[in-house]
Amino acid sequence: MDDIDHLGWSPALARAFAETAEPGQIAGRIIAHHRGHYELACTGATLRAQCAGRMHHHDAGYGLPVVGDFVIARIEAGAATIDAILPRRTKFARAVGDLTRHDVARGEQIIAANIDYVFIVTGADADFSVRRLERLLGAAFGSGAVPLIVVTKTDLGLAAPMIVQLALEAPGVAVHQVSNRTGEGIPALRALIGPGQTALLVGSSGVGKSSLVNRLLGYERQATSITDDNGRGRHTTTSRDLFLLDGGGMILDTPGIRAITQWQPEGLDDAFTDITVLAAQCRFSDCRHEAEPGCAVREAIEDGRIEARRLADYVKLNREMAYLERRGDKRAEAAVKRQWREQTRANRRRPIS
Repeated sequence: MDDIDHLGWSPALARAFAETAEPGQIAGRIIAHHRGHYELACTGATLRAQCAGRMHHHDAGYGLPVVGDFVIARIEAGAATIDAILPRRTKFARAVGDLTRHDVARGEQIIAANIDYVFIVTGADADFSVRRLERLLGAAFGSGAVPLIVVTKTDLGLAAPMIVQLALEAPGVAVHQVSNRTGEGIPALRALIGPGQTALLVGSSGVGKSSLVNRLLGYERQATSITDDNGRGRHTTTSRDLFLLDGGGMILDTPGIRAITQWQPEGLDDAFTDITVLAAQCRFSDCRHEAEPGCAVREAIEDGRIEARRLADYVKLNREMAYLERRGDKRAEAAVKRQWREQTRANRRRPIS
């Protein structure tokens, strides 16, 4: 399989393929997912592919592939049938449903697999949202890939205040400033993606992800649309596509993400390292950072080192993760409801001062 090394093929994948594949089957990587079919890159060809019928039965333990997956397939009449998914090294996922709107998290949606970097793209204009950034960072850290922030549209001259804020909101996360219009910062960003590595682009619509893909590729591949003099675009990407960069490396473009509910709890503490580092210094190991004595987090809020809003966001996201972890556990759900009722009764009995 040396001829698919440029797609990120590894010795671990080769071993898994050898242990699982049957005679006549091949390995390949999903490079696009369109409505009704996949595109599979394999030895010397890119084929239209469909999943075997049994993969649609989730109760059978199969599940469906996503862009970035390495799969086992068989070729018949110039088309491919996907039979199995090889083990995922990393995955970027979110919950299906929006807990912020009291929707029920119905399960996990995997957006991309086997990625090395998550480029969180935000524009140096009105697009910037602290809460969306926090959620994307949590999901990025939890994916197992390396997150970094890409600020586009720096030619507008609006990036300086955002860079200062990002240093507070994402401590320790690298920030790259680029201009798709002038090309500033593009070579440094491109140099990060080594041969066989994959970078996933995530962010809301209009931040310039498709234009960034075109810049990294060196030619116009993704459709873009400019709607005003400030360079704000509208949503143009409608599918997930994996593109091979000149000299090696891959970039995975996605449709805009407006809302995201993190699926796995791993990564949340990494997205709030300023709070978690301080929490380790609290007098009590189970400190809730409310009114406990010796709370290092509250002290940092009082002297202005961190914002109260940031702690509130961290607590809210932790509640969401706790909800997802106990979802389906009737005893855990009942215990939380009982605790809430007891607290409500205690508050009602509390005298008004």
